[in-house]
Amino acid sequence: MTPDKDKKPARLFSLGGPPAKPTGASCKPAGPCLPGGGKKKAEGLFHLDWRRVTVHPMVFRGGLVLALALATVFLAYPMPDSLLMGEIADRNVKADRDFMVLDRVATQDRQEQAWRKAPAVFDLDDLAAQDIREELGRLFARGRAILSPPADKAPIDSGTHPEAGPDLASLADLKQRFTAAFDLGPQDTAFDAVAQAGFPHEYERIILRLVHDLLDQGVVAEKADVLAHQQTGIILRRLYSKQEEMVPYVAVFPSLDEARRRVQERAVLFTGHLETAQAQAVAAVAQSLLKPNLELNRKLTDERRSQASALVSSVYFQVKRGEMVVREGERVDEMVRQKLEAQAAHADNRDWYPQALGYFVLTVLFILVTYGAGFRMSRRTRLSQRDLLFLATLLVINLVLAYAADQVGDAMGRGFPGVNKITFQYLTPAAAGAMLATVFLGPLPGIYYAVIASAFTGLVFDRSLIFFFYAFLGSIAGLAGMIRVRERGAVTRSGLMVGLVNVAAIVALGLMERIPLESEAFFHLVAGLLGGLITGVVVAGLIPFFEMAFKYTTNVKLLELANLDQPILRELMVQAPGTYHHSVIVGAMVEATAETIGANPLLCKVSAYYHDLGKMRKPLYFVENQTGENRHEKLAPSMSSLILISHVKDGLELARRHGLSQEIIDIIGQHHGTSLISYF
Repeated sequence: MTPDKDKKPARLFSLGGPPAKPTGASCKPAGPCLPGGGKKKAEGLFHLDWRRVTVHPMVFRGGLVLALALATVFLAYPMPDSLLMGEIADRNVKADRDFMVLDRVATQDRQEQAWRKAPAVFDLDDLAAQDIREELGRLFARGRAILSPPADKAPIDSGTHPEAGPDLASLADLKQRFTAAFDLGPQDTAFDAVAQAGFPHEYERIILRLVHDLLDQGVVAEKADVLAHQQTGIILRRLYSKQEEMVPYVAVFPSLDEARRRVQERAVLFTGHLETAQAQAVAAVAQSLLKPNLELNRKLTDERRSQASALVSSVYFQVKRGEMVVREGERVDEMVRQKLEAQAAHADNRDWYPQALGYFVLTVLFILVTYGAGFRMSRRTRLSQRDLLFLATLLVINLVLAYAADQVGDAMGRGFPGVNKITFQYLTPAAAGAMLATVFLGPLPGIYYAVIASAFTGLVFDRSLIFFFYAFLGSIAGLAGMIRVRERGAVTRSGLMVGLVNVAAIVALGLMERIPLESEAFFHLVAGLLGGLITGVVVAGLIPFFEMAFKYTTNVKLLELANLDQPILRELMVQAPGTYHHSVIVGAMVEATAETIGANPLLCKVSAYYHDLGKMRKPLYFVENQTGENRHEKLAPSMSSLILISHVKDGLELARRHGLSQEIIDIIGQHHGTSLISYF
């Protein structure tokens, strides 16, 4: 290693005297160079280094394959047949065992019959007669008190009133209260007739006898309220005594108008010895006292009917093993739907073991064969544990997105019969994983990933071979545009290309299935195009995430670092302009060389920009930054060697401080090779 360029050490130094004895220092790629061949661990913040994972490679790979297989089985294991009402069955479905099916229609009919036959509950105000007795007694007692003459005055004549002012005022007040209490009209003469008779006890007893029996039995507002329940009868519930009785014959309950007619008819029996005006007054007062005191309790009636409906036993019928539940091409009706649900509910919990094991073994074999055969054909491609974990993460994300699309489509199809869940499947960004794998690992791993991810996505979508082709074609189209990404717009263009290929694949698959170009097919085409655009958005959003999570350096990140306006490069230009110019020239040289030999030209150019960052610490000790004075002439050779060598260590510290990628950090530490420093 020489102070500047290995072949021209004399251009760096102009030291007097004989050259110093070689220090024997060596430079290894594992860390900064120190005199005497020693190595010092690079200092800096902790960072995740996937190359230092201590798990045995075979154990790591085996565990990863098993985890992927379990995740695939969990997401792709087929759910029970869930054909929707009105759908056309795409396959024959037979009963795999004997089971009983709940006949919902017959059971619902029985429950409705029980609900209709349950008697309604009517509340009877059993204190209504007592309240009337008390009110009537108070008013009659008050009337007798007003009309009773004092001892020093003559008794009132029939049809005359005392002339004393207070008595007349009290009587007028009583008439107003009487009229209001008995709901009499302003022109009604009942009060005058009763008052002329002196509010006798006999009138009071007759009135109570006329209304008591009717109110005790119950009076309804309208006859139709009880006649609607004459088939089932009613339950009479007394509000205050809390007693209940079943009344099968509801016609006995009079309406308010009917009760008043009965009072008018019965009044003749009790008032035969009274004058006509007095008899009419008694009947009018009795009629006015009648109020409806029997009414339907809707809340309690609904509760009793719901209880009666709940007590009805369900109706079942048997389906024998091998019986055809639904044939291919038939429309799914309510009975078929009930049979499918019953078969799923009666499935033995142990039935899933063989099928799940078959999924597991198939998944493991597919991964091993694809991975093993693919990378045996291309020995140049070697994946680290970090790379494998990254691909496994991508695959799980792909499968979760496919599973979510399948479930959302199924749910939307149940809620909206016009929505087809296949539309949501076409919206799935199935090509995103292959595109990301290509961005980070290259096209060959991306192709192998596309094969595995497409096959497993087809398993999630009801073991669909059609969707395998759809996902695989989109993945290949997408990764083709991600091989050399030099700008973020390339991701959007690749997403658009995926959408166009999706549309072409949907048209081809529709022709194979003889699907007419109607509204449903149009929605599929729109979903395929949108699926490609969504894929581009997902890829663009996940690239920075995976860069941080797995410490990858993509061409997109390198393009950002290649910007000469980066703060660290601007500082280099100010502190060490000669080094800055030297780095830019080297970048142009290595970029052309890398293109010739098939290396990554962008990585080489960017690494050249940053390889001499450490010279910013002591820029004047390097010849490209000197303007005439050579500071090494005043130093011992050993000190000069330490200063020159330290720029590697200083460069590593600056690179880590500014968050440069690990690939660039490695090149900074290795850019002087492993040869012996012999100049000094």
